[in-house]
Amino acid sequence: MKSKATLCLVSLFISLSYQISLAQVLTPAQTRADISYLKRKLDLLHPGMGYYTPQARMEQLYDSLYNHLNSPTDYLSFYHHVSPLVSAIKDGHTNLNHRKSYIGKSTRFIPFYIRLVESQYFISHNVSSDTALQRGTELLTINDRPVADVHYELMNADHSGSDGDNLTGRRQWSMVQFADYYAAWFGSADSIKITYRLTGDSLIRQARLRCLTLDSFRGRIQRRYGVELDRRPNLSVHMVDTLTRTAVLRVSTFMGTKKKDLFQWGFNRRLKRAFKQIRQENIQNLVVDMQGNGGGIVVNSARLLRYWMPKSFRIMDHEEMKRAARTELVTRWNPFSALNFSLQYRTDDNGGFASRSANRRYHPRHRDSFSGNLYFLVNGASFSATTTVLAKTLDAGLGTYVGEASGSAYWGDFAGHFKTITLPNSRLQVRIPLKKLTHAVETERANGFTVEPDFIVTRSFDDLMNNRDYILDYTLRLIREGVVVRPGVDKQSIRNRALQASR
Repeated sequence: MKSKATLCLVSLFISLSYQISLAQVLTPAQTRADISYLKRKLDLLHPGMGYYTPQARMEQLYDSLYNHLNSPTDYLSFYHHVSPLVSAIKDGHTNLNHRKSYIGKSTRFIPFYIRLVESQYFISHNVSSDTALQRGTELLTINDRPVADVHYELMNADHSGSDGDNLTGRRQWSMVQFADYYAAWFGSADSIKITYRLTGDSLIRQARLRCLTLDSFRGRIQRRYGVELDRRPNLSVHMVDTLTRTAVLRVSTFMGTKKKDLFQWGFNRRLKRAFKQIRQENIQNLVVDMQGNGGGIVVNSARLLRYWMPKSFRIMDHEEMKRAARTELVTRWNPFSALNFSLQYRTDDNGGFASRSANRRYHPRHRDSFSGNLYFLVNGASFSATTTVLAKTLDAGLGTYVGEASGSAYWGDFAGHFKTITLPNSRLQVRIPLKKLTHAVETERANGFTVEPDFIVTRSFDDLMNNRDYILDYTLRLIREGVVVRPGVDKQSIRNRALQASR
């Protein structure tokens, strides 16, 4: 009995703490101090200020936001107020995040996943208590707002995973993580009201659904849809067609297998095993599945490229950072950090620092290298180091790209090292990249701002109902038909074919 009473008290305390954080009211002096602090740090550290949005426009936006902070503001409203300044940088690596513990065990999330088919939104996975909401149920409104309007607001409030004016990254992340985005932007809610249409029914119905904690959400997903969860290990190889000698290499991340693996030996071992298997199974068509790969460590992307690049290559043309970034990398508690910084960076002509290792060359692997046809599965969540691999491969004149545009720019991005700052009063957190990374690619070989697909493939209703990997399905059809864009096939004639998967 005592343990139950203790648990109840702890739950009550957590709930009360969360409500207090929601109710926090900031004075005009506090909010102005916070946004001023943020702007100062961005100007000092961020290498992309003024790159996508002109600096004059950034200054106008900041002045407007600052001047409108003239009355007490609650915490969530201030979060909304700061968001446009961060989003205007248009950098997918710059993130505005809530204060610590704002999103926690007591936070409640919308109890379903949704997917977009043309202009309609459908429930794909339902974890609510209302089991009538089967896959294929069309979602019309959430709390009396059209779901399209809600999604548009979420994808424009957060630029994470999408550079410049590219929409694919924002659309993809805000859709896949719709419940997370909703809770972050609108706050936790005990329940939501929805209107919907069941499959094959024109009647508009209404329901109120109880929102779930993260643990409850995950538990129900596992119980109801466990067989559908993607459990493929990173760098796993799976033969999918013996007739065409086609295999899929799943590359879900460029992060290492262990946090303490300084030299990324674990990743490298898995990579070697994968391409040894590809050679032993005499694979002629390799489908590299990079859907949802948000990036990771650049050296690992270089290691992957070594297996198909035809000659030695550089990953980056140059890497640079502002002068103030040095103070974030050189710390008093680490007596070797100053020496390490001097070994890695030199002063540049702009008063900042440039990497000494940007000219490092990587050599192709001769053992277990792949010389067959490469096909890349890409979506908007293929970001950062993933786009690095795509851009370098495209620059080398290799690969057939299927799906949608990647999230990052062909030229490069702002990443490398990061500084997370905490605003002094609201305790909002902003992650700021410190380096500008410019890919060693020829600009005239770009096929768009990002790496664009040769074949744009979108989800059909039948894909939704069958939980089909529609981008892979379309790619296998291309392989069976002998379609290869690079090399040896005129790209323009290929593009003139029907680009959308039809069934």
